[in-house]
Amino acid sequence: MKIKITHSTTYKYTSTVPRLIQCLKLYPSICDNQEILEWETSSSSGKIVESHIDGLGHRVQNIFINNFSGQHRITSKGILKTKDLSGVVRGLKEKVNPLCFLRETHLTKPCKRIEKISNEAKKNNKNLIEFAHKLNLIVSNSINYVSGSTTISTSSKDALKQKKGVCQDFAHILISAARFNNLPARYINGFLLEETTSGENTTHAWVEIFINDLGWIAFDPSHKKCIDDKYIRISTGYDFEDASTIKGVKTNYNGEEFLDTKVDIENCQ
Repeated sequence: MKIKITHSTTYKYTSTVPRLIQCLKLYPSICDNQEILEWETSSSSGKIVESHIDGLGHRVQNIFINNFSGQHRITSKGILKTKDLSGVVRGLKEKVNPLCFLRETHLTKPCKRIEKISNEAKKNNKNLIEFAHKLNLIVSNSINYVSGSTTISTSSKDALKQKKGVCQDFAHILISAARFNNLPARYINGFLLEETTSGENTTHAWVEIFINDLGWIAFDPSHKKCIDDKYIRISTGYDFEDASTIKGVKTNYNGEEFLDTKVDIENCQ
Protein backbone atom coordinates (compact mmCIF):
# COMPACT_ATOMS: atom_id res chain seq x y z
CA MET A 1 0.00 0.00 0.00
CA LYS A 2 1.16 3.55 -0.72
CA ILE A 3 0.25 6.14 1.91
CA LYS A 4 0.61 9.91 1.57
CA ILE A 5 1.02 11.96 4.74
CA THR A 6 1.13 15.68 5.54
CA HIS A 7 1.69 16.52 9.20
CA SER A 8 1.97 20.10 10.45
CA THR A 9 2.51 21.45 13.96
CA THR A 10 1.91 25.16 14.53
CA TYR A 11 3.19 27.09 17.56
CA LYS A 12 1.86 30.53 18.48
CA TYR A 13 3.71 32.74 20.96
CA THR A 14 2.19 35.74 22.75
CA SER A 15 5.50 37.60 23.07
CA THR A 16 9.07 37.47 21.78
CA VAL A 17 11.00 34.26 22.43
CA PRO A 18 14.67 35.23 23.04
CA ARG A 19 15.94 31.77 22.09
CA LEU A 20 14.11 28.65 20.88
CA ILE A 21 15.73 25.25 20.32
CA GLN A 22 13.71 22.33 18.96
CA CYS A 23 14.73 18.70 18.49
CA LEU A 24 12.85 16.78 15.78
CA LYS A 25 12.31 13.05 15.31
CA LEU A 26 9.94 13.31 12.35
CA TYR A 27 11.67 11.08 9.79
CA PRO A 28 9.94 7.69 9.34
CA SER A 29 11.68 4.62 10.74
CA ILE A 30 13.93 2.61 8.45
CA CYS A 31 12.56 -0.96 8.50
CA ASP A 32 11.21 -3.70 6.25
CA ASN A 33 7.61 -2.78 7.07
CA GLN A 34 7.82 0.52 5.19
CA GLU A 35 9.77 2.00 2.30
CA ILE A 36 10.24 5.78 2.15
CA LEU A 37 9.52 6.93 -1.40
CA GLU A 38 9.45 10.67 -0.62
CA TRP A 39 9.92 12.62 2.61
CA GLU A 40 10.56 16.25 3.45
CA THR A 41 10.57 18.24 6.68
CA SER A 42 10.37 22.04 6.58
CA SER A 43 10.17 24.92 9.05
CA SER A 44 8.55 28.33 8.53
CA SER A 45 11.22 29.89 10.77
CA GLY A 46 14.86 29.13 11.38
CA LYS A 47 16.87 26.47 9.62
CA ILE A 48 16.62 22.71 10.08
CA VAL A 49 20.06 21.31 10.89
CA GLU A 50 20.94 17.62 10.64
CA SER A 51 22.20 16.38 14.02
CA HIS A 52 22.76 12.61 14.26
CA ILE A 53 21.28 9.12 14.05
CA ASP A 54 20.57 7.96 17.59
CA GLY A 55 20.80 4.45 19.04
CA LEU A 56 17.18 3.70 18.14
CA GLY A 57 17.67 4.69 14.51
CA HIS A 58 15.96 8.09 14.72
CA ARG A 59 17.22 10.69 12.27
CA VAL A 60 17.49 13.62 14.65
CA GLN A 61 17.28 17.23 13.40
CA ASN A 62 17.48 20.55 15.26
CA ILE A 63 16.05 24.04 14.78
CA PHE A 64 17.65 27.14 16.37
CA ILE A 65 15.73 30.45 16.42
CA ASN A 66 16.58 33.74 18.14
CA ASN A 67 14.26 36.65 19.06
CA PHE A 68 11.18 35.10 17.51
CA SER A 69 7.56 36.21 17.82
CA GLY A 70 4.31 35.20 16.18
CA GLN A 71 3.60 31.87 14.53
CA HIS A 72 6.01 29.02 13.81
CA ARG A 73 5.07 25.94 11.75
CA ILE A 74 6.91 22.65 11.26
CA THR A 75 5.67 20.44 8.41
CA SER A 76 6.65 16.91 7.43
CA LYS A 77 5.22 15.22 4.38
CA GLY A 78 5.86 12.36 2.03
CA ILE A 79 4.83 9.02 0.56
CA LEU A 80 5.62 5.56 1.95
CA LYS A 81 5.05 2.07 0.62
CA THR A 82 4.01 -0.29 3.40
CA LYS A 83 3.88 -4.06 3.94
CA ASP A 84 1.76 -6.22 6.22
CA LEU A 85 4.23 -8.45 8.11
CA SER A 86 1.63 -9.78 10.59
CA GLY A 87 2.77 -7.39 13.31
CA VAL A 88 6.45 -8.40 13.25
CA VAL A 89 8.72 -5.35 12.91
CA ARG A 90 11.77 -6.32 10.86
CA GLY A 91 14.96 -4.62 9.71
CA LEU A 92 15.11 -1.83 12.30
CA LYS A 93 18.40 0.10 12.33
CA GLU A 94 18.98 0.28 16.07
CA LYS A 95 21.72 -0.56 18.59
CA VAL A 96 19.83 -0.51 21.89
CA ASN A 97 19.42 -3.75 23.85
CA PRO A 98 15.70 -4.62 24.13
CA LEU A 99 16.11 -5.21 27.87
CA CYS A 100 16.43 -1.43 28.30
CA PHE A 101 12.67 -1.29 27.72
CA LEU A 102 11.93 -3.09 30.97
CA ARG A 103 12.47 0.26 32.68
CA GLU A 104 9.39 1.80 34.31
CA THR A 105 8.45 5.47 33.99
CA HIS A 106 6.01 7.63 35.92
CA LEU A 107 3.51 7.24 33.04
CA THR A 108 3.75 3.43 32.99
CA LYS A 109 4.27 2.50 36.63
CA PRO A 110 2.25 -0.66 37.48
CA CYS A 111 -0.62 -0.67 39.96
CA LYS A 112 -3.18 -3.13 41.37
CA ARG A 113 -5.28 -2.91 38.20
CA ILE A 114 -2.22 -3.76 36.07
CA GLU A 115 -1.63 -6.80 38.31
CA LYS A 116 -5.27 -7.86 37.79
CA ILE A 117 -4.92 -7.53 34.00
CA SER A 118 -1.74 -9.59 34.17
CA ASN A 119 -3.31 -12.39 36.20
CA GLU A 120 -6.24 -12.60 33.80
CA ALA A 121 -3.94 -12.80 30.77
CA LYS A 122 -1.84 -15.60 32.31
CA LYS A 123 -4.68 -18.12 32.18
CA ASN A 124 -4.33 -20.99 29.67
CA ASN A 125 -1.44 -19.80 27.50
CA LYS A 126 0.77 -22.08 25.40
CA ASN A 127 3.58 -19.57 24.80
CA LEU A 128 4.65 -15.94 25.17
CA ILE A 129 3.20 -14.75 21.87
CA GLU A 130 -0.23 -16.12 22.82
CA PHE A 131 0.12 -14.40 26.19
CA ALA A 132 1.02 -11.08 24.49
CA HIS A 133 -2.02 -11.31 22.19
CA LYS A 134 -4.29 -12.02 25.16
CA LEU A 135 -2.71 -9.16 27.12
CA ASN A 136 -3.39 -6.80 24.19
CA LEU A 137 -7.05 -7.86 24.05
CA ILE A 138 -7.60 -7.50 27.79
CA VAL A 139 -6.01 -4.05 27.77
CA SER A 140 -8.24 -3.14 24.81
CA ASN A 141 -11.27 -3.83 27.00
CA SER A 142 -9.88 -2.22 30.16
CA ILE A 143 -10.92 1.35 29.31
CA ASN A 144 -13.27 3.08 26.87
CA TYR A 145 -11.96 5.28 24.07
CA VAL A 146 -13.16 8.83 24.81
CA SER A 147 -11.55 11.66 22.84
CA GLY A 148 -10.19 14.46 25.03
CA SER A 149 -10.67 12.50 28.26
CA THR A 150 -6.99 12.58 29.23
CA THR A 151 -3.92 14.79 28.87
CA ILE A 152 -0.30 14.12 27.93
CA SER A 153 0.52 13.77 31.65
CA THR A 154 -2.12 11.09 32.38
CA SER A 155 -0.53 7.87 33.63
CA SER A 156 -1.67 4.32 32.96
CA LYS A 157 -2.85 4.13 36.57
CA ASP A 158 -4.98 7.28 36.18
CA ALA A 159 -6.51 6.10 32.89
CA LEU A 160 -7.46 2.75 34.42
CA LYS A 161 -8.96 4.49 37.44
CA GLN A 162 -11.22 6.70 35.32
CA LYS A 163 -11.86 3.85 32.83
CA LYS A 164 -11.40 6.00 29.74
CA GLY A 165 -8.68 7.45 27.57
CA VAL A 166 -7.20 7.76 24.08
CA CYS A 167 -4.66 5.72 22.09
CA GLN A 168 -1.82 7.10 24.22
CA ASP A 169 -3.46 5.69 27.37
CA PHE A 170 -4.15 2.27 25.84
CA ALA A 171 -0.46 2.16 24.89
CA HIS A 172 0.74 3.12 28.38
CA ILE A 173 -1.45 0.45 29.99
CA LEU A 174 -0.17 -2.29 27.66
CA ILE A 175 3.44 -1.19 28.19
CA SER A 176 2.97 -1.29 31.96
CA ALA A 177 1.36 -4.76 31.86
CA ALA A 178 4.04 -6.19 29.55
CA ARG A 179 6.92 -4.86 31.67
CA PHE A 180 5.18 -6.16 34.80
CA ASN A 181 5.57 -9.60 33.20
CA ASN A 182 9.24 -9.04 32.35
CA LEU A 183 8.55 -8.41 28.66
CA PRO A 184 10.37 -5.39 27.15
CA ALA A 185 7.80 -2.97 25.76
CA ARG A 186 7.96 0.48 24.17
CA TYR A 187 5.76 3.31 22.96
CA ILE A 188 5.43 3.97 19.21
CA ASN A 189 4.44 7.27 17.58
CA GLY A 190 3.14 7.22 14.04
CA PHE A 191 0.17 7.39 11.74
CA LEU A 192 -2.76 5.13 10.93
CA LEU A 193 -4.75 5.25 7.71
CA GLU A 194 -8.38 4.76 8.69
CA GLU A 195 -11.84 5.94 7.77
CA THR A 196 -13.02 8.84 9.93
CA THR A 197 -16.52 10.23 10.18
CA SER A 198 -15.18 13.75 10.74
CA GLY A 199 -12.73 13.65 7.85
CA GLU A 200 -9.95 14.60 10.30
CA ASN A 201 -6.87 12.54 11.13
CA THR A 202 -4.44 12.63 14.02
CA THR A 203 -1.16 11.02 14.99
CA HIS A 204 -1.52 7.54 16.47
CA ALA A 205 0.16 5.49 19.20
CA TRP A 206 0.69 1.77 19.68
CA VAL A 207 3.13 -0.63 21.39
CA GLU A 208 5.97 -2.96 20.49
CA ILE A 209 6.63 -5.97 22.75
CA PHE A 210 9.86 -7.95 22.46
CA ILE A 211 9.47 -11.73 22.20
CA ASN A 212 12.58 -13.91 22.13
CA ASP A 213 13.16 -15.62 18.75
CA LEU A 214 10.59 -13.32 17.10
CA GLY A 215 11.82 -9.82 17.93
CA TRP A 216 9.62 -6.75 18.25
CA ILE A 217 5.89 -7.39 17.70
CA ALA A 218 3.63 -4.36 17.25
CA PHE A 219 0.24 -4.37 19.00
CA ASP A 220 -2.44 -1.70 18.76
CA PRO A 221 -4.59 -2.06 21.90
CA SER A 222 -6.96 0.74 20.91
CA HIS A 223 -7.88 -1.30 17.79
CA LYS A 224 -7.57 -4.81 19.31
CA LYS A 225 -5.01 -6.09 16.78
CA CYS A 226 -1.44 -6.17 15.53
CA ILE A 227 -0.35 -3.52 13.06
CA ASP A 228 -0.71 -4.05 9.31
CA ASP A 229 0.08 -2.10 6.14
CA LYS A 230 -2.05 0.88 7.21
CA TYR A 231 0.48 1.94 9.87
CA ILE A 232 3.45 4.31 9.49
CA ARG A 233 6.12 4.12 12.22
CA ILE A 234 7.91 7.38 13.14
CA SER A 235 9.46 7.28 16.61
CA THR A 236 9.79 5.16 19.74
CA GLY A 237 10.65 5.52 23.42
CA TYR A 238 9.85 4.43 26.98
CA ASP A 239 6.51 6.33 26.93
CA PHE A 240 4.74 9.29 25.31
CA GLU A 241 7.22 11.84 26.65
CA ASP A 242 10.31 9.90 25.61
CA ALA A 243 8.95 9.12 22.13
CA SER A 244 7.79 12.69 21.36
CA THR A 245 8.53 13.71 17.78
CA ILE A 246 9.19 17.37 18.69
CA LYS A 247 10.82 18.59 21.90
CA GLY A 248 11.69 22.21 22.58
CA VAL A 249 13.48 24.49 25.01
CA LYS A 250 12.71 28.22 25.37
CA THR A 251 15.08 30.48 27.31
CA ASN A 252 14.02 33.63 29.20
CA TYR A 253 10.46 33.40 27.86
CA ASN A 254 7.58 34.67 30.01
CA GLY A 255 4.72 34.50 27.52
CA GLU A 256 2.27 31.76 26.56
CA GLU A 257 2.56 29.07 23.90
CA PHE A 258 -0.36 27.66 21.91
CA LEU A 259 -0.13 24.46 19.89
CA ASP A 260 -2.17 23.19 16.95
CA THR A 261 -1.63 20.08 14.84
CA LYS A 262 -3.07 18.94 11.54
CA VAL A 263 -2.69 15.57 9.84
CA ASP A 264 -3.81 14.51 6.36
CA ILE A 265 -3.47 10.82 5.46
CA GLU A 266 -4.61 9.17 2.24
CA ASN A 267 -4.16 6.00 0.24
CA CYS A 268 -2.42 7.04 -3.00
CA GLN A 269 -2.12 3.54 -4.47
